[in-house]
Amino acid sequence: MKKYKKFAYIFLILVIVVLSFTVYATVSKDTDKIEKEKRISEFEYLESELVDIFNELNNIQMSNYNVSVNNITSQTKKEDEGKSNSDSEKNQQGGQQSGASSSNSQNENQSSNTSSDSETKQQKEYTLKRNAILTNNEEINWDDIKNKIEIVYSSIPTITLDLYKYNINQDDILNFNKEFDNLTVVIKQNNKQDSLIQLSKLYDFMPKFAQSIYDDDLRKTIIETKSNILKAYSKLDTDNWNDISNDIKQASNAYSKLLTNPNIEQSKQYDISKIYVMINELQNAVQVQDKQIFLIKYKNILEEMNVIK
Repeated sequence: MKKYKKFAYIFLILVIVVLSFTVYATVSKDTDKIEKEKRISEFEYLESELVDIFNELNNIQMSNYNVSVNNITSQTKKEDEGKSNSDSEKNQQGGQQSGASSSNSQNENQSSNTSSDSETKQQKEYTLKRNAILTNNEEINWDDIKNKIEIVYSSIPTITLDLYKYNINQDDILNFNKEFDNLTVVIKQNNKQDSLIQLSKLYDFMPKFAQSIYDDDLRKTIIETKSNILKAYSKLDTDNWNDISNDIKQASNAYSKLLTNPNIEQSKQYDISKIYVMINELQNAVQVQDKQIFLIKYKNILEEMNVIK
């Protein structure tokens, strides 16, 4: 009997150990998943903010339309101005007392009309405006860019700590933060070309970070491809079309790896091939050396990349 009790105790202990291990493994797995999702979210926030600043330097908006709201003010009148004058003439014929009454009545009517004249109605007019590149002649909104820079600064300490936890090269993290400071300096000076060059340097870190952040080849390759396209984008105002062409070739070579990658879902193959064609079409804009054609095709490529992820 004692022997059976001993086996029962041993069995119970084993069950408790196995259950404890299972619970621990499950909790640990869930915690790792949450941490990973957090870092991916932080990385994608940082990446999208850099791209947004790139776009704002050429007034590019990824949405095709904007809704603008205008306030319309109109004045209204409740009384006819001639009515008080007619009442005044009738009351004056009735004598002094009547005249005093008329005067009071006239003053009241005038006061009423004055109050009525000051009344206004507020209405709103909604206008749908297309965000087109060929018709975009707006100046750069430097204040908006500076505000965006300050907001990103508030997130950098948290993002930096999480990047350290992902075993990303510490020098790369420190250099990224340093280059972000350099970007702020040229943004403060409203210097477009230097801002584009500095943004390109910053985005060069994104493919390095993506290698540790993402598990799937699709997202890693898209970030690498974007980096090369944005290098070309940053040189548009310099008219250095030879360098721009080389950057587009690098983008095409990086992206072409997805065409033969067996790990990519079959359902995404059509969109992957479509983007590859669009990247190569950028070379046509380089051949005609037209900045606006380049920007139109660039915007379309980024829209497709945002969808395929």
